Amino acid sequence: MTGEFSRRSFLKYTALTAVAVAGSSLLTGCSGYAPVQHAPGTSNVVLKVVSTLDMVECHADDDGSNATTIFKLVVTNGRNNALEVTKANFAVKAEGYLADQNNKLEVTSPDALSHQVKQGETVTYNVMARGLNALTDGPVTLTFYPDLQYPEFNANWELAAEVLEPDLSDPSTT
Repeated sequence: MTGEFSRRSFLKYTALTAVAVAGSSLLTGCSGYAPVQHAPGTSNVVLKVVSTLDMVECHADDDGSNATTIFKLVVTNGRNNALEVTKANFAVKAEGYLADQNNKLEVTSPDALSHQVKQGETVTYNVMARGLNALTDGPVTLTFYPDLQYPEFNANWELAAEVLEPDLSDPSTT
């Protein structure tokens, strides 16, 4: 081999380099998008869906048993297609605690009879985590997955007790 490049070799290596550079830029899109908020009253926008954590309520018996934390999440669909929302779209985590599609998690909606959120529609969801008191078991993370086909794109609220205490000062909270 003489060390000289022919025109054909030059074009072949140039094309391979271009494919490698283009392919590497595709890999950077796989990282996902997961914005994190740290207080009630804040919003996340993921996949054209606006989700706002409106309120957090903690309930427990006087002895601390039967604890339940309720997250009120307001969802507005800015997508062109309807959004299917079930309890599979939510997860609540704390130290040693996980409520996702198990019996610890319940999702209800006082605004909708079906689970679909149409384009431009706003629906409120009550996400109930049984066995969790966000004031004593925190920090607590609420995660909302707007589209289950793309779980790497999600909205998160990491909530510490000191952020929740002013919000939970109503007389019905124990």
